[in-house]
Amino acid sequence: MSETPHGAHAAPHDQGAQPLAGIRVIEFAHWMAGPLAGGLLADWGADVIKIEPPGGEPMRAIFSSLGARSDTPNGAFLAANRGKRSVELEIKSEAGMQAFDALLASADVLLTNLRPDALMRLELTPEAIRERYPRLVYCSVSAYGWGGPDQNRPGYDVAAFFARTGISHEITQQDSAPLALMQGIGDSFTAMTAVTGTLAALLERERTGRGQFVEASLLRTGMWALCGELGVQAMGGNPKPPYPRGESRTPLYNSYRTQDSRWFFLVGVEAQRHLPSVLAAIGRSDLLGDERFNSARAIAKHRADFIPMLDAAFAAHPLTHWAKVFDEHGVWWAPVQTPADLIDDAQAAATGAWIEVDTGADSASVKSVEAPIRFDGKRRSRVAASPAVGEHTNEVLGALGLAARQCAGS
Repeated sequence: MSETPHGAHAAPHDQGAQPLAGIRVIEFAHWMAGPLAGGLLADWGADVIKIEPPGGEPMRAIFSSLGARSDTPNGAFLAANRGKRSVELEIKSEAGMQAFDALLASADVLLTNLRPDALMRLELTPEAIRERYPRLVYCSVSAYGWGGPDQNRPGYDVAAFFARTGISHEITQQDSAPLALMQGIGDSFTAMTAVTGTLAALLERERTGRGQFVEASLLRTGMWALCGELGVQAMGGNPKPPYPRGESRTPLYNSYRTQDSRWFFLVGVEAQRHLPSVLAAIGRSDLLGDERFNSARAIAKHRADFIPMLDAAFAAHPLTHWAKVFDEHGVWWAPVQTPADLIDDAQAAATGAWIEVDTGADSASVKSVEAPIRFDGKRRSRVAASPAVGEHTNEVLGALGLAARQCAGS
């Protein structure tokens, strides 16, 4: 099959001067890590065509586990799939695979998070893709990576990113059960990793004319997130286990509770530098003359006395008081917020962290988190909705001269 020119595709809606305008991505992915990567590429202007099985991918049905109401748009699916086009394909049929091949011939990037064994059964190995489409960048997102005894093991981020890498261990206090972490955090990290590799491969293609096979995995991304700790281990070190906050060796890098039961973190990593401002904020600058509390080494040694003293001081006033006092004294700190707090966070709003996304119903829109990178300070006010299942099948396949009904298995 002959290839059509790459890099000349218009996105389905106006992307302005977005940096990836003209790049076509075929996304053969489901759940979170793969679609989040495709979502970022779409946010930056790529024409992302989402391949879905008859009836749609399973993430469309997820509500209750994320706390959503069934009568509202699926916010998790919307965040990962806004601005894409959906093509419904029965890829296991001959007609469906022919349509998939035609789409690949028109594309710049193939993005998938199917396990390696599934891709092998579909004859979508890196070698097969390279032979048929030498300019195509092929990005595979998986739990454990290609190769090794676990390459085909299923795994969500709680397994491959958090549990397997040691992250869960490192954020859990001794003798406590491992934390069950919010779904999707490891997927988000891995999606950004996949996008970074994809963009590097596209840049290399500009130089060589050849596509590359790009691998990203939850396991490797989690290890990279913990690279400092793992580096110490690899060199024979013995990193300290997590301490209960009352026993922290760095009392100025610790959490504290206020009178109104709000929590905040002091972030005085350089304790010697930050100690005077913290003591001034609580009205105890006199302690700089006390050898138990006048240096970073001293407060670490006498933490059993120093931390309770800070606890008592901070418990005397509400968070609003401390916010004002900390800013007056140059104390480095941050409030511990809930996800709901972020909806009205002034700093998040000022930096364009939220965007309105069409719902496709009566010109309504919902709020969604914007991509975390801006270009030249530009902001988008509103973006296209996530597509309905197969919404663009006729449009996309018709442009390739294919019969949509036959390809979808109807």
